Amino acid sequence: MNIRDCLGCYGGGKNAESPCVQKDDMAKIYPVYKEADIVVLASPLYYWTFSGQLKTCFDRLFAVAECNPDYSNPVKETVLLMAAEGDEFEESLYWYDRLEKHLGWKSLGKVLCGGVAGIGDISGRKELTEAYNLGKSIS
Repeated sequence: MNIRDCLGCYGGGKNAESPCVQKDDMAKIYPVYKEADIVVLASPLYYWTFSGQLKTCFDRLFAVAECNPDYSNPVKETVLLMAAEGDEFEESLYWYDRLEKHLGWKSLGKVLCGGVAGIGDISGRKELTEAYNLGKSIS
């Protein structure tokens, strides 16, 4: 998707149907995000945190908050899924846990799978079963 960085312009929130002043593929995400009960954050671990693409999308959700006088985002339940060559997920967990603290979101679970550097490394890993079971528990 073509999603540009947040401009930090505080110019959004004037139109709930199109909350951001930028017109790009976030227009496809905004309506789905607003209607969703659960937000699944799935990302590889890049330099000890989420991918830049995921963080960019998240930054742009501020335009939805701008539609509310108190700058609040809709309350959601969340799931975190990550895979990485290493196993240092602390910075990602720190950020993810702030969603509950600052946005009032509730985590339904996390599946973090380290040690997957090459194609096929994830095959047979217990984390695949954990992710499957987490998904089943939500439906």
